Amino acid sequence: MGYRAPFPAELSQVEYVKLYFHLNLSDSFTLPTLGLLQLRRELLQALKTLPMPQGDNFSRQLKQLLQPAIPDDPILLRQIQKPAPALVISPDPLLQGSFVPQQRIILPVFLVGSGINATAPFVRLLQHLGERGLHHNTGQFVLEHVEAEDGSGLRQVLWFANKPLNQLTPPINNLSWWLERQPFLTDSIRLEMITPLRLLRQGRPLFKGSFLDIFPFLLRRVTALLAGYSGFELFADPVYLISLADRVKTLENRLYWEDWRPLKKEQGGQNLGGLLGHLDLAGEELAELLWILQLGTLFNFGKGAPYGAGQYRLNYS
Repeated sequence: MGYRAPFPAELSQVEYVKLYFHLNLSDSFTLPTLGLLQLRRELLQALKTLPMPQGDNFSRQLKQLLQPAIPDDPILLRQIQKPAPALVISPDPLLQGSFVPQQRIILPVFLVGSGINATAPFVRLLQHLGERGLHHNTGQFVLEHVEAEDGSGLRQVLWFANKPLNQLTPPINNLSWWLERQPFLTDSIRLEMITPLRLLRQGRPLFKGSFLDIFPFLLRRVTALLAGYSGFELFADPVYLISLADRVKTLENRLYWEDWRPLKKEQGGQNLGGLLGHLDLAGEELAELLWILQLGTLFNFGKGAPYGAGQYRLNYS
């Protein structure tokens, strides 16, 4: 029988927007494996050249979205340390190889809490990115339209090209409602990595991992994002949650390291990679951790999580 343990009631106050950007390619280009996971660099370069009318606050909103400032609140600073962006881009990891003009790419983007206020500026930034290209100044595109997903999971067109950005009003959803629509826990659950999970422990990559190894990183990612952009404070002692993770049964651990791409000499000269594969998990303790695992499918975790690294899905059995 399925079961879901209660999750924090405060999640009903945490708002989010889920958008799908439809890109129509203008030229032919070749996208390397997991090339769209490098969009951080492309977006920050586009931000530097984005023309802004005098007095336009789009630039300020985009800088806060992509490069959030260190919080002034000492309690919040202690909890989140270096803040992550209030957006999560989760491109399809299978997108690679040769692309031709008129081919389309859909880019899913999740905005949480105060990051929702930057929706219109982010649309403008993507329009400008289309003039520059998706990867190393190749892959120019036109942003044709934007879809938004409502609380029931249905999509509707939110914005067309040439429509004024001040008319862009996405439907606001809350995480509590989203969690209510997720599957119940059954006998076991599979956590399957679909993009490389990059974790550092004492400055070194984690080449192997158990559930207990990776769960603290996931917990930190979820709670820090909620605290940073929704005023949601950690509701329970993380030591207790990690002790639950320690008691979760691992039925199968098929996590393995895979190199993603080589780094240039000035970047260290080593291959960049992460954990792929899956964990099969079971046990009563999973029920209390389920909401964290489910939110992680929206947030990703590990290094590069805001731009698509550390994506995973949950399969219920």
